[in-house]
Formats: sequence, C-alpha cells, structure tokens
Amino acid sequence: MAMSEKRKRSYHFSEIRQIVRTVDGWLSESEAKYLYSLASYGPGKGAIVEIGSWKGKSTIALAAGCLAAGREKVFAIDHHKGGPDQKELGYRDIDTEAEFRQNIKLAGVEERVVPLVMKSDAAVQHWEGPIRFLWIDGDHDYQAVKNDFCLWEPLVVNGGVIALHDTYAWEGPRRVVEEYILASDRFSILGFVDTITAVKKQRPSPRDKIRIKVLLFVRHLYILGRQHILPGEIRKWTKAILRIIASVR
Repeated sequence: MAMSEKRKRSYHFSEIRQIVRTVDGWLSESEAKYLYSLASYGPGKGAIVEIGSWKGKSTIALAAGCLAAGREKVFAIDHHKGGPDQKELGYRDIDTEAEFRQNIKLAGVEERVVPLVMKSDAAVQHWEGPIRFLWIDGDHDYQAVKNDFCLWEPLVVNGGVIALHDTYAWEGPRRVVEEYILASDRFSILGFVDTITAVKKQRPSPRDKIRIKVLLFVRHLYILGRQHILPGEIRKWTKAILRIIASVR
C-alpha cells in the first residue's frame, strides 16, 4: 500500500486529497470532495451511516469532514467479503477488513469511524439514534439497493441527507433513485456530482417539483446517451443540464 506512515492531523480536504487517491476504490476526487462537504456542513444532527466501505476511500472523506467541523461519527457498514459487483470486476477471495482498518488509521481518522463488520440488514436491527446523512454504496443489485434504502431511510432525520453512488450506469442505484426518491413527494434535490445523487429529506417546493420532472426526462436522455442509443453529444449536454438543475435553488 502506498501510505507508509500515519499522517498528521490535518482535515481540510486539500490536505487529505492525496491520501484518498492512494486508497483503492471507485470514488472520483470530485465525489470524495462532495462527501467531505456534506459531512462537514450538511444539514441535520445525528450520525453518518455509510453502507459499503470497501477499503475506506469514502469513509476517509466522510470522517475527515466530520473531524474538520467537529461533528458526529461515521458508522461504516461492510462485511468486507465483497459481492457480485467486485467479483464481476475480477476480485477473488475477498477480505478487505484489515486493509480498511489500516487505511483509516493511517489517515488519522479512526477516532471518528465506527466499523460495523456485518451486512446492513443486520446492522439496522441494533441501530439506535438519529441519522443526519445516509450514504448508500453497497451491493448494486436492485433488490439490495432497495433493501438498503427502505431499511435505513426511515431512520434519517427530517432535513437530513440521503446520497447514493453510481446512479446512472448501474441499474440498481438508478432505479431506486427514480422509483423511490424522484417519484416521491418527500425529498428535495440537493445535488449531483459525477455519479452521486443527493437529496434532502423534506417535502419539495413547487419549484422543486418542476425541477424533478425536468430531471427525470434529462436523466432518461443521459442514460440513453451512455448506452449509445442516442448520439454522444446528447450525453454531454444532458450532463451539463443536470449540473444546472442541481445548482438552481
């Protein structure tokens, strides 16, 4: 592993950028910075729950954000045995727990991380306390993402944040976002960063409802562009429109 010594305690994102880059995972730098920001400045009070930690890439971003702002802990849920997604990518004999713990320690954020080495459906049975930020990036199978969302969403405080990863290319996260979030009248759009879709748990305003209708249409065109059903230019301008929709308040 590239990290050879425990880093000093400095939790501004610019200071942890390099350490996040060295950890194996599928989170872009823009996505890591967004998670850091939500952990630092996001609304609500309560813990952060992360479903799917792998080797700690997103965990470090979240925990560093909490430390920078003196906020709550990150409860990192992962059985660390991988799943169909990783096996499809060629990983075999998976056990990432030791490397996860080492990365968290070397990043200097272990005091803000509570590892829960189990599946999310087991962890929720023992959960107590409010959740201000739910980050879902576990098994990307539709039923698995649906279960993660339906089990944990009720525990998120009103005004809290729910964010999912890989919400375009992977059918599971994409369908859950479209069927359980954007089709609902209980969530307001917070932002889109690369493949992350983030929402706030509050009823959408009339303006938000219009944004969501436009968003569903644009997302559909964007996905068709990714699948090469429509010209590649469609993907470029729909991605730009998604950014604009996210920035409008």
